[in-house]
Amino acid sequence: MTPPPELLDAWNLRPQAELGGRLNRHWQVWNGQESAVLRRWHGPEPEVHYELNVLKLIADTGLNLPFLRRGPQVLDGAWWSLHDVVPGDPAPHEDAHTRGRWLAELHERWRELPLPAARPGWRGALEVLADPGADALLDAHEAARPADVRLYRWHLHRARRAVAALRPGPHRVIHGDFTPWNLRVQGGVWTGLLDFEFTRPADPLEDFALAWRGVHDDVVRGYAAHTPLTGEALALLTPLWWAHLLGGALHHLEWGVRDDGWTARKLLVRSPLMDELAAPYPG
Repeated sequence: MTPPPELLDAWNLRPQAELGGRLNRHWQVWNGQESAVLRRWHGPEPEVHYELNVLKLIADTGLNLPFLRRGPQVLDGAWWSLHDVVPGDPAPHEDAHTRGRWLAELHERWRELPLPAARPGWRGALEVLADPGADALLDAHEAARPADVRLYRWHLHRARRAVAALRPGPHRVIHGDFTPWNLRVQGGVWTGLLDFEFTRPADPLEDFALAWRGVHDDVVRGYAAHTPLTGEALALLTPLWWAHLLGGALHHLEWGVRDDGWTARKLLVRSPLMDELAAPYPG
């Protein structure tokens, strides 16, 4: 896939390199004076405007961000926009403790931001766990995919029991995908942030889903060294992580999609931080 020539001509852009992307696609381009990033949006118009409004909301919180330069414009059935390059290198994977501290700093920076509306088409983690339709969906697919459904149901029920006695915190703006490749570091200092596909109002603990992944325990320790976590907060981490995985799994069942086993592998991950939820899946 390449950007439409008519768009490149209209915006006076010359492609330099394809930057990839999971759903949204990105190209580094030259606009006649300096580099920029051209984006092809995967989602519909409400998602485009939601994310661009989020960028405006967090504009003055001290980070380099992919600010909008031009667009959005629809062409060939997709939305396109031009953005600033965010300078720096991805954060080192091996330094999870520092990344946890940076996540705590992000929550501190964003603590007083006004809450945006709910993200279009997004369900919160606790909504996923509480949805009675999940049980009916699992029942409907049990005959065709018995091993997957048993795994999903076992984790769903345990997560439900775990959150029943816990109280989620107030919603704040969260990033939702605080992973090394979405951070930008210069001279060892965290200076920039990318990828706001999951940014939304939620319990800040939901930010641990893709940052911790049930395995990067130093992310949690680094966070707690900056901002202490209560026992109740620690108890919520695993149910929220499982809810993230189960939300994707249920979506795949509903639409008849199979992943490569990633969801099952991640559900089977265990960490000492999981406490009683670290018990192995009996199969």
